[in-house]
Amino acid sequence: MVNNMYYNHKYFIILILILSAPFFMGADIKNKTIKPTSPVKIQANEMRYYGTERKSTFHGNVVAVSDNYTLTSDDIVVFLNKDMDVSKIQCTGNVNFKSDDIVSISKRADLDHNKKVAVITGDVKVWQGENYLEGEKVFIYYEEERIVVDKGTEKRVTIIFKPENEGKK
Repeated sequence: MVNNMYYNHKYFIILILILSAPFFMGADIKNKTIKPTSPVKIQANEMRYYGTERKSTFHGNVVAVSDNYTLTSDDIVVFLNKDMDVSKIQCTGNVNFKSDDIVSISKRADLDHNKKVAVITGDVKVWQGENYLEGEKVFIYYEEERIVVDKGTEKRVTIIFKPENEGKK
């Protein structure tokens, strides 16, 4: 019984990490980096670049597509460091993520590539197959492989987890 509980707990942690992976936009788990690992094509109604602030803003029906995911949002702001590498990404309004087997929706997603932290807020819902995660705010600490899900003021955290071997005999 104890081994089974340990296995289920371990599997649950792995599941949560898999569910959160999309928010690192092509994260490289082996090297613990959250920088994109493949080209990203971004389309929007409007794009502006602010050189002195090292910031690009994308407004209106923003669609970011990579080899393995599609991210849509009302607005996306990309901050660059002095080496012109992506340091932070802010997605606001109708944030939707889709990959082969993961779908998520939220109102906002903030990714800090330097701190390797993502904060997803606003009625967060994530599906992976038949598994489901729901909360008001999700904190993902990539280097620590730690996730915190907050309930918000009006509802509790919900997780629906279907064991891999359910229904098999």
